[in-house]
Amino acid sequence: YCMKNWITKSSKIVYKNSRFSIREDQVIRPDGTDGVYHVMDRPSVVVIVPITKNGKIYFIRINRYTTKKTRWELPAGSSDNQNELLAAKRELKEETGLTSNRWVSLGTIEVAPGMTGQLAYIFAARNVKPTKENKQKEENIDKMLKFPYKIVVEMIKKGEIVNGPTISAIMKVGLSLDL
Repeated sequence: YCMKNWITKSSKIVYKNSRFSIREDQVIRPDGTDGVYHVMDRPSVVVIVPITKNGKIYFIRINRYTTKKTRWELPAGSSDNQNELLAAKRELKEETGLTSNRWVSLGTIEVAPGMTGQLAYIFAARNVKPTKENKQKEENIDKMLKFPYKIVVEMIKKGEIVNGPTISAIMKVGLSLDL
């Protein structure tokens, strides 16, 4: 069985700011009917799994305006249309004050394919080392802790970690690296 593709008849940006734009597309759906689809266009993001020499993973605790919740997440952020590895190095230092000279690309995930084509590039930063440089306060980060991989999996099972890109990155680490 081969599903037909969507056809875009026209496209226009209906909203734009410095972080994203909303596009309204006139489409022909795979079943042949006409429709309208709204798409959010954003630069790619990076998600970093900071791993210590003894295999523990650093998490940040961040308060999100959108959910009004404080949760454990992996460091992440916009690529700002920069090379994704350079963006990952920048974001790791900004959010945690950590650096690494051993980076492993773990591939990409689709962030929310029902509303955006945005990709998240997943990186493991091995043997991380602390610096004195970070911007945690301005990023709404109030704490940073490291956990063994097995504890992280338990936190996901218990619903203590609910961030989708974080869970996806942990799954990729579990499938790719020996922790």
